[in-house]
Amino acid sequence: MKAAGALLLLLACTTVQAQEAPAQTVREIAFEGNDTTQPRTLLRELPIAVGDPADAAQVERSRQAIQDLGLFKTVSVREEPVEGGVRLVFKVRERWYILPTPRVDAKAGGEYSYGAQLQWNNLWGLDHTLRVIWEREDTNEAGVGLQTNHAFSYSAPQVFDSRYSVGVSASEVVKPTDLAGGGSYEETLQSLSLGVSRSLSDSGPPSQGWSAGAGLGWLNQETDGPGAPPAYGSATAPFATLSYRDLHLHIYSEEGVSFRSSLQGAVDGLASDYGFLTYNGRYARYMHVGATDHQTLHLIAELGARIDGPPENDAYFLGGDSLLRGYDKEFVEGDAVYRVSAEFARPLHWRWLRWVLIAEAGNAFERPQDFSLSRIYTSVGAGLRLRLSWFVNVEIEAGVAIPVGDSGGTRFFAGGV
Repeated sequence: MKAAGALLLLLACTTVQAQEAPAQTVREIAFEGNDTTQPRTLLRELPIAVGDPADAAQVERSRQAIQDLGLFKTVSVREEPVEGGVRLVFKVRERWYILPTPRVDAKAGGEYSYGAQLQWNNLWGLDHTLRVIWEREDTNEAGVGLQTNHAFSYSAPQVFDSRYSVGVSASEVVKPTDLAGGGSYEETLQSLSLGVSRSLSDSGPPSQGWSAGAGLGWLNQETDGPGAPPAYGSATAPFATLSYRDLHLHIYSEEGVSFRSSLQGAVDGLASDYGFLTYNGRYARYMHVGATDHQTLHLIAELGARIDGPPENDAYFLGGDSLLRGYDKEFVEGDAVYRVSAEFARPLHWRWLRWVLIAEAGNAFERPQDFSLSRIYTSVGAGLRLRLSWFVNVEIEAGVAIPVGDSGGTRFFAGGV
C-alpha cells in the first residue's frame, strides 16, 4: 500500500510539472507557399517573434493575423523541433492577385453602363493595390449624354516596413450636356488625392488598431463649348482621417469592428475658387451568430455632411444597388445624409454562397441644418451573396428589395459588396 501511495504521489507530481512546463522558445519563423508575397509582408503582421515562448494562443493569433491580410485562401501553422526550441512554419495558399473584369450594368429606369476594370492586389508581394477603371455611362438624366468615367488608385501599406501607409487616387468624369435653347457643351469633373496615415500602435499587426492620417485633395470643374455655363472652378482641400480596425477574416465571412471618419475643407481664395467643409463617417460591426459557421449579422451606420461648396452639385444621394436597395438610384439627394442597415447572412449548402436578408433606413437633406428624423426612407430585401475565395476581396450579390411605406414595386439589385 505504501508503495502504491508513493507511486500515485510521483505520478501526480509529474503531471503538475508537465502542466506547468513553459512553452518552448521560438527559434525560427519560416513561410511556405508564398510564391508572390514577400516574407517581410508577413513578418510585420505577426504578434509573435523569434525569442518569444511558443504559446498556443499567441501562435494562433499569429496565424489569424496573416489570414486577416485577405491575401490567402488558407493559412495554417505547424511547429517543428529545433535545437533550443521550435521552428514555426506558416503555410499559405495564395489567391489570384490580378483581376481584369468587364463592367456592364443596366437598370429598369433606362440607365446603363459598360467598360472595364483592372484590380491588381499584392503588387511586388508587399500588399500594394492598384485599381484602374474606364467606363461609359448613360445616367438617363434629361439633357445629359453618354458620359466617360476614368478612375485610378494606388495604396501602399506599411511602406519600407514602417508604420506609415501612402495612398493616391485620381478620377475624371466627362459629361456632354445639351442646352435648353439648343447646342451642347462638355462638363469635366476632376479629382486628385494624396494621403499618408500612420498606425498609432507601435506593437502588434500594423493593419489593425487605430490609425490617423492627413493629406491633400484637389477638385476641379470645367465647362467647354458655346453657351456653356460658367465653371465653379477648383478647390485645394486638405483632409484628415481617423480609423479603427479590429476585423478578422474567416475566408467566407468576417468578424469584428471597423470605423473610419474623415474631415476635409477648402477656404475660398486660398488656392481655391470656393470654400467647403465635409465630414464622412462609417461604422461597421460583423458578428458571428448561432452555431452555424459563417452565419453572421452585420450592423452598418454611415453619416455625411457638407457645408457650403458648389450649389449645383449635391454631395450625397441614396438609392441604388448598395444604398437603400428598394429605391431607384439617386432618388433623394442633398448635402447631408445618413444610412443604417442590418444584414443577416447564412450559408446555403456551400460556404461560398450565402442567402442574405437586408433592412435599410436613411434619408438625405438639402443642407446639414435640415437634418431630421421626421421622414425616414426604409427598404427590405433578400438575395444571394457569392464570395470568390480565389480572388482578393471579391463578393457579389443579387436579389430583390421593396420600399416600406412608399409606393413602388419590387426592385432587382445586383453588384459588388
